[in-house]
Amino acid sequence: MRAPALSFCSNALPGSAMQCEKQSCSATAMFPTAQWCCRGANNDNYRHKKISFRSYCNKSDAGCGCGCGGGSDGGGGLSSIVTREVFEEMLPYRSDPRCPAAGFYTYEALIAAAKAYPAFAATGDDATRKREVAAFFGQTSHETAGGWPDAPGGPYAWGYCFNEEVGCPAGYCDNNPNYPCYAGVNYCGRGPMQLSWNYNYGQFGESIGQEELLQHPEVLKTNATLSFMSALWFWMTAQPPKPSCHSVIIGNWKPSPNDIAAGRLPGYGVTTNIINGGFECGHGPDSNVCNRIKFYERYCDFLGVSYGPNLDCYNQRPFGLGFLVESI
Repeated sequence: MRAPALSFCSNALPGSAMQCEKQSCSATAMFPTAQWCCRGANNDNYRHKKISFRSYCNKSDAGCGCGCGGGSDGGGGLSSIVTREVFEEMLPYRSDPRCPAAGFYTYEALIAAAKAYPAFAATGDDATRKREVAAFFGQTSHETAGGWPDAPGGPYAWGYCFNEEVGCPAGYCDNNPNYPCYAGVNYCGRGPMQLSWNYNYGQFGESIGQEELLQHPEVLKTNATLSFMSALWFWMTAQPPKPSCHSVIIGNWKPSPNDIAAGRLPGYGVTTNIINGGFECGHGPDSNVCNRIKFYERYCDFLGVSYGPNLDCYNQRPFGLGFLVESI
């Protein structure tokens, strides 16, 4: 988590899902690059034509009608679950002046970003699709949370308050020859998933044809569509030995014997392990894990879907233990 650490949850017995006290490019596309059209792919990720960070795809632009996925506004399966009204109810305080990123995260930006990842919230039956939405918003709300124990609406109503890690500290530079760090550039957490480290910025930029993102990662705090895309890219992309969060939450991921021995079983807890397992998983009850669960449960309740099994990662060994374990 990159926003200030929250401490709403009290630790309880490992393995319990209820550990916390109860808290009272279609026509309208607006992409960070022009002419964002599907080229056709059968995996989770789609590459797009590169123009510039600040170009937009408007109704009058030639070639903008391709769209990605279904949905009345071209936002794929997501727009049939998260309408504008639902978005406002799910994140009622994201534009509150007490949030440092007030007004940054918009419904239009979310739907524009979702066009690039049409499998998101569009795979499986209705319950599976809703559960994926709840899981994505649960994790990203925790990463960007700005609530406090007696906040209006409860602490779990205050997701999406931050778009950059507080203080943007230095130190997120890994010695990676494929994605070398630029001098003076800070790869701290940004966006809904608080994407961090040079190799994540580099891979994300490369995946969308924006290699210059490695030199200008700060664009994620000024371009809301690109910011949402970074979160969806991380959600949809496997980084072995980690599966993608998408494949886990829709039930496609099958644990190997090593996974089973490490306690990594299908469920929301594995998505936490993927995101920040090196810091939060495998050492018993953890307040951050608990907060992630409570955000997720809030959205599941809101969407009317069950939570599924294995919500925590208290007894899961982090992925890659024995290798270099990093958070995002």
